[in-house]
Amino acid sequence: MIIDGHAHLGGEYRDLPSILSTLDRSGADKVILCPGDSPRDRSMWIPHMTGRMGGKNINFPVNWLIRLGTRNDRVQEHIDRQNEEVFNIAALSGERVIQFFWANPLKEGIMEDVREKYGSWRFKGIKLHQGCHPFRIQSEGFHHIAGFASANHIPVFVHLYSKKEIRDFIAVSRSYETIFITGHLIGLDLFIRKRQHVGDNIFFDISCPPLVPKKRIKLALKTFGARKIVMGSDTPFGRDNLRVVISGIRSLGLPVRETGLILGNNMKEILGI
Repeated sequence: MIIDGHAHLGGEYRDLPSILSTLDRSGADKVILCPGDSPRDRSMWIPHMTGRMGGKNINFPVNWLIRLGTRNDRVQEHIDRQNEEVFNIAALSGERVIQFFWANPLKEGIMEDVREKYGSWRFKGIKLHQGCHPFRIQSEGFHHIAGFASANHIPVFVHLYSKKEIRDFIAVSRSYETIFITGHLIGLDLFIRKRQHVGDNIFFDISCPPLVPKKRIKLALKTFGARKIVMGSDTPFGRDNLRVVISGIRSLGLPVRETGLILGNNMKEILGI
């Protein structure tokens, strides 16, 4: 099974027909979908920095730019609105679209909102983003959401912001029963240095293709193995991302079983589908 493990509503995934067309064209079975941070009818062009930067991590400066660009109330209003749009699309998709609810731990009444929406929508996971929402890992908001996910046996996708937050995440994540998927190989070097403290409940997402060098994917594979890596496109942040990331994984020359784990079988197991 091939599953796009991380994407946003917009661009090539702007509505249900475009989503199904993109999946079919790329040979993918399903997509995990959450809101975008703003309306995007077209996928965003992102320069392929991986060739210029080699194996270096460029996600920390990208995080700074994301935080700078999402400091307004309209972003949260858009996320709230698109959480419902993603639910409606998933309900009509014949189980090809899987909803992850994008939660803001800083939002007043967030746990009431999460509980209410989960009761109605039965979303399959929760998305957290420290770039867009400057919450701390060592906070009640994160603790409550991670605890809710643990109690309901659903995964949490978390986009981490800084080295301090990554260190805090490694320190506390093992105390939760939920599976965490960390986005974009952010902080991979720290995870490697502290690998003895990295819990078995941590997985690594390798989206988005323009910003994640193949060298870093190989390093993650060497350290943690194919069982801990999940494929994602991060659509619409980049053009034709799903096809590019699938092709890139297949070009790694891995055994068939390991390629299958990364392309979707790991995510299939995480979601219990």
